[in-house]
Amino acid sequence: MKKFKGLFLIVSIILLLAACDGGSKQASSEETFTLKYNSAFPPSIEEWHAKAKATEEFVRLVEERSNGRVKIDIFYSNQLAGQVESLDALAKGTIDLQNITPTAWGDKIPEGSFTALPYWNINEEHSLYIMRETEIGKQYEEAMENYGVKVLSYWPGSATGLMSNKPIKNVSDLKGLTMNLTSDLMADFYKQTGIGVATIPYAEQYEALLRGTLDGIQFPFYSLEDYKLAEVVDYITKPATISPALGVVAMSQKTMDKLPEDLQKIIIDTALEMENEGLAGSKKLTEEAYIYAQENDIEIINMTKVAYEEIRELHKETTWANFAKKSDGAKKMVDLLDEETEKWKKENPGMAEEFENSFGK
Repeated sequence: MKKFKGLFLIVSIILLLAACDGGSKQASSEETFTLKYNSAFPPSIEEWHAKAKATEEFVRLVEERSNGRVKIDIFYSNQLAGQVESLDALAKGTIDLQNITPTAWGDKIPEGSFTALPYWNINEEHSLYIMRETEIGKQYEEAMENYGVKVLSYWPGSATGLMSNKPIKNVSDLKGLTMNLTSDLMADFYKQTGIGVATIPYAEQYEALLRGTLDGIQFPFYSLEDYKLAEVVDYITKPATISPALGVVAMSQKTMDKLPEDLQKIIIDTALEMENEGLAGSKKLTEEAYIYAQENDIEIINMTKVAYEEIRELHKETTWANFAKKSDGAKKMVDLLDEETEKWKKENPGMAEEFENSFGK
């Protein structure tokens, strides 16, 4: 009889522990999390912009799909941490998410400067292919992970290219122009082409172009309207030097590890969905910039294929080569780019043909 009583007691204890464990899992599944999202940018103007998809729409959907278990507070214009400091803040978990350009952290994660290399990309689809489906993107994401930061998504921010008050049709047209030097990686390119160097804050570029202190800049084409640069430049040159520029949304790995798996999946899946939805907005923003240029008497110069290949090759010998010296990962990214681009062209003949047809005669 004592044996039966002992057995009954053991079974009762096991059932009690199981019940308690089940209760704790249930309670855990109802736990809520409030995350801090620091953005280097101001609030989005249009909801169809890729940045809006990566920021406001992403936040709305995560809160909705998690049934309110994840709440995300957005802090614009680096309110919580400065552009440079935000990387360490993210790695430490002081902030949970950050929207920024990969180049902003180039000193600590040099692989991020890859996205600023002139003529590395062709269009939005090609850009995401390189960053998502090749070893090039893996090199960058591994460097981020080693710092304690996880890449959630990329967002395309429209075309960035040459804008000037003198026509730039080829490399020789650059000689004697004074242009803003935005990266030390390009110093050798400026030297070889005979470009005069200036270092002027973005906010002062309008005045510098107006007064002739600058002859040209490399800047987003949509700034012709947004920053009224159509008033002080007469030409833009295609193909764009970066088409498109990329932003990145990253998350603290410490924060990610604290979340239940179902919430991690919601965040990751939603970020990827917003990444893909951003393609159309980026293309639209670029196209609207070209229309605005034509309406405001800005001449659009289409480089010939020969001129494009010449300027790209010179950048490979200078800007790209300087980037490759930054790290083993950076060198690998440069070494693989042309091979992966040719592979993408073969798999996407329609877009490859569209790019070839964009050159001038």
